[in-house]
Amino acid sequence: MQNVKWCWLGRAVLLIAFLLSGGGLLLSSIIGTVPIARAASSTLLSENGACTPRHHSPSFGGSVVVDTGEVECGNLTTFGGTVVVNGEVQGDVVAFNSDIVIAGTVDGNIDVYGGSVTLQSDSHVHGDVHLYGARWVEGSNVHLDGTVIDHTKHVDWLFIGFIGLRFAFWFLLVWVALGVLLTSLLPEHVMIVRTTVVSKTRRSAVIGLLTALLAPAVLIVLVALVLSIPLAIIVGLGLVAAWALGTVAIGWLIGEYILSRVAPPQNTRTMQIVVGLTVLGLAGSLPYIGWLISLGAGLLGLGAVFLSRFGTRLYCPPKDPLKL
Repeated sequence: MQNVKWCWLGRAVLLIAFLLSGGGLLLSSIIGTVPIARAASSTLLSENGACTPRHHSPSFGGSVVVDTGEVECGNLTTFGGTVVVNGEVQGDVVAFNSDIVIAGTVDGNIDVYGGSVTLQSDSHVHGDVHLYGARWVEGSNVHLDGTVIDHTKHVDWLFIGFIGLRFAFWFLLVWVALGVLLTSLLPEHVMIVRTTVVSKTRRSAVIGLLTALLAPAVLIVLVALVLSIPLAIIVGLGLVAAWALGTVAIGWLIGEYILSRVAPPQNTRTMQIVVGLTVLGLAGSLPYIGWLISLGAGLLGLGAVFLSRFGTRLYCPPKDPLKL
């Protein structure tokens, strides 16, 4: 009974952290579309029943084209690709480090995080256009019912970084690639770490915090002794590896939780890693509180890594058998 209580507590802590940090918006705009370049469910129909959804397969750096006469019912989301709308989109268009070209109709908002958006002549957008470090080009005779809001000019945008989301996009790719690599080569180790996060949430957080507080002093002493500098390098690399392993484990846990409730058909290990680490990375890019999210997840994972001895043993027996 005690394990069940901490299991749900761990899941609740992770979920509440992302919801309070704007995770609800991220889930609705990214995970609700699972997660890259797909339209919403084909069961969503327009008023005249003319929906022609075609873009179901996730893709990185691909092109999403809504041809003339087609009607996409739902949101379109792309990472590092291109969106061309010649027909109609009955939803929002969300693009990260991508280029959007609108020659038809968009019934929702357009959100562009890095990249560009071009409204060609005779295009029609019924919502607002939100720019986050993106370029804006407008043709003649454009029908824009909403307004163009350039968030790049706001002060809080500077907290994300001067390089912009183009850097964040590649940063996410690195984390996703690392997550897929670790879960492919060391699935048992990552599974044991994430199990420790769930079953011993508070203890993992405390151990992670103590490690972060004591590690700088230990490294300074080792470097000061000169002869222990190689040992200091080894300890530093071990801390980096532990942080990475713990973060991947938490991302896997988050991805599984989301996909099991939002898109069960896509609930595979690879998709869990992609979704979980993407949500974790984007949440960590939020102004003001993003660093707190990243730090909290990192410390929690760091503590679980040390409690489980780098995923080599279970800190306490789980109630149910582990499933890879």
